[in-house]
Amino acid sequence: MNTSPSSHLSSGSALGRYELLLPIAKGGMAQVWAARLHGTRGFQKVVAIKTILSGAIDDARMEAMFLAEAELASQIHHPNVVGTIDLGEHNGILYLVMEWVDGESLNVLMAKAASQGGVPLAIGVNLIGQACQGLYAAHNLRNHQGELLRVVHRDVSPHNVLVTFSGTAKLVDFGIAKATSQASGCTEAGEVKGKFAFMAPEQIRAQAIDARTDLFALGILLYQITTGKHPFRGENPAETLQRICSERGPTPPSAFLPEYPAELEAVVLKALAKKPEERFSSANEMLTALERAMPKPLEASFEVQVAEYLSQLFGTRAAERRTALRVAQERADQQRTESSSSISLGTLRTIAIDQAEGSGASLVVPASSTPMPARNTPTPVLAPQPAGSSKRAFVALAGALAVVSGALVLKLSPAGSDSTKAAGTSMAPMETVLPPPTKVQAAPIAPVPEAAPTDKPAPDTGNSAESTKKVARERKVVRSARVLPEVASTPATVVPSVAPAPAPAPVGAATPSVGSVSQNGSGRGAFGGRH
Repeated sequence: MNTSPSSHLSSGSALGRYELLLPIAKGGMAQVWAARLHGTRGFQKVVAIKTILSGAIDDARMEAMFLAEAELASQIHHPNVVGTIDLGEHNGILYLVMEWVDGESLNVLMAKAASQGGVPLAIGVNLIGQACQGLYAAHNLRNHQGELLRVVHRDVSPHNVLVTFSGTAKLVDFGIAKATSQASGCTEAGEVKGKFAFMAPEQIRAQAIDARTDLFALGILLYQITTGKHPFRGENPAETLQRICSERGPTPPSAFLPEYPAELEAVVLKALAKKPEERFSSANEMLTALERAMPKPLEASFEVQVAEYLSQLFGTRAAERRTALRVAQERADQQRTESSSSISLGTLRTIAIDQAEGSGASLVVPASSTPMPARNTPTPVLAPQPAGSSKRAFVALAGALAVVSGALVLKLSPAGSDSTKAAGTSMAPMETVLPPPTKVQAAPIAPVPEAAPTDKPAPDTGNSAESTKKVARERKVVRSARVLPEVASTPATVVPSVAPAPAPAPVGAATPSVGSVSQNGSGRGAFGGRH
């Protein structure tokens, strides 16, 4: 079982800054995907990505071939050669990025045309002429010092000639290409690479090869696309190889197609000569011969007619492929949006706190039971903390202050007050987040029957000195409770709220506790209960 990382790729998988969309083709050593490049500011571009299939041959040799292909193909810049954009590695997966070709391979085109009488002669000549131009660019590739690399493709076949729906033929797949001027460790002695049905005799025999080897394969393509037959096809692969290596040449096209142009037949037979020295010396020489034999199909404007023919041949196939690609992109966008919009519970809590701070709402806690500072004592201010984990600490601090304030309310309240005990033991939930108040007003205090003014002494009850001392002690407690801490003007500041102190009641009258006064203007006590 193939457990390599490349075997787990699927639509939506990421390779570096590329996103896989649809599988396009799969061979014995590699797989090709339609993918999308993500750039800055929403830039996108559809590309083709080739990945190695592990297990086909030795991984080290496969990687060496892959890197050699990238090095050679990236240096060839020609409109009739598929451009190589990038080479990358992601989680142990090597991938080669190429330009996206919106079209079909030549073998698909010929198979589709076979049901309609074959490819028109002029269309076939034009496509092979374009392939000649791309092949000539590869054969004449030079290094940075200007030295000729003498590149040989070694796999010129209908599968590796792509035809766009706009009428352009492009040569692709330099996976087994060889720069004969450089030593190559990718090919072992006696090893034969390529498709047997499109090999030259010297390639089958594992002899020295050069640019003329590719021209023999191109001659097979020209023969096949203009006649609908392979020049050396036998009953089985072995017979095909025997016919290619024999001294006997192919059957002339005019033998079964009397209207076949004689000039074109001469070009075909020269390209298929068994001896390399009898063939064309270069792809440009073969292109020149084609132009003399049939000049009109090789005019630059003829590609428009090729595009019209493809439109008639494939009908809605081009539109369907573009639709499938667009749907794949929309599906990937939807998955990306769903992934980025998933919010955890902790994130929601953080957002809630941020909204409370931004709206000006304050976290209100019961009055603290710590000793009140004097009026001239500066009030401690909580320094603002960075967003994130500090907000959780802020909420924890508010809860701690609530617990401490409850204990202090019990301590400051008179021992015999029933209402204070009830408020101190109540576990009613506390209001934590309030809308921004427009004006802070103290809640009305229930009138105390016959309460004496604060500034006047209490009536004498028979023990004037003792009454005076008691009233003085009560006034001292009330004054200390009236002190309010100043609050720093920072967002979401903890505000210890203290209710206004009631007027002292006459001796013997019930005195309302400090903790039972409303803090939110709605008649709630220190812990939210009603009194």
